[in-house]
Amino acid sequence: MNNGLPTMKWIDLNADIGEGFECDFELLDVVSSVNICSGFHAGSPKLCQELLTEARTRGIRAGLHVGFPDPGSMGRRQLAEGYPETWISSVAVQIMSAGGFAYIKPHGALYHWLAIDTVSTRTVWDALEEMEKPLMGMEGTEHEFQARRRGLRLIREGFAERGYDQFGGLLPRGTVGAELTDLAEIKSQALRLAPAVDSICIHGDRPDALNVARAVRTALEGSGIGVAA
Repeated sequence: MNNGLPTMKWIDLNADIGEGFECDFELLDVVSSVNICSGFHAGSPKLCQELLTEARTRGIRAGLHVGFPDPGSMGRRQLAEGYPETWISSVAVQIMSAGGFAYIKPHGALYHWLAIDTVSTRTVWDALEEMEKPLMGMEGTEHEFQARRRGLRLIREGFAERGYDQFGGLLPRGTVGAELTDLAEIKSQALRLAPAVDSICIHGDRPDALNVARAVRTALEGSGIGVAA
């Protein structure tokens, strides 16, 4: 019973952190969830543990951000011919180490690979199924369909500062419109996404990540949308 009062709307605001950039700890003051780099595509296992401890201290929900062990591209290099078995095995190992985390979120090329490939991703999906943790990913992709088939909860994610194509997918990095820079446009996109997703992402490797996170949170709360995991 709400005594006739309007029901409060809520959205999670998440940030990718632990990749070795300056504002990791400051972002913990703004967002409600953090995706902490496992230390393979960037950062380090030591930094991962430090940030996990700090997130718990502040009551921030923490997910493990797993990626290909390709620090030269920060885990974003997409290989048309497929990914090395050692990379795939590394991802499975990372997933199996996620016991202390609330959910798992793939990173970069791994995120996109899991969204479209239904065959060669089996090792990764088997590891996710075994861990039985929620997956943060995109609705309407293999993230959703595989998660549903394997009995995993999907935390539906949208991106405030990434450009979308006409089909609802993310524009490839390096193409026109792939990364939004205008704060007004970023805030508008966050408000547009909020009714359709569970969580909105801010990339912590942006030089303006802290300003973007603050602007998005202010825009959400100014529109009557509470921020919480």
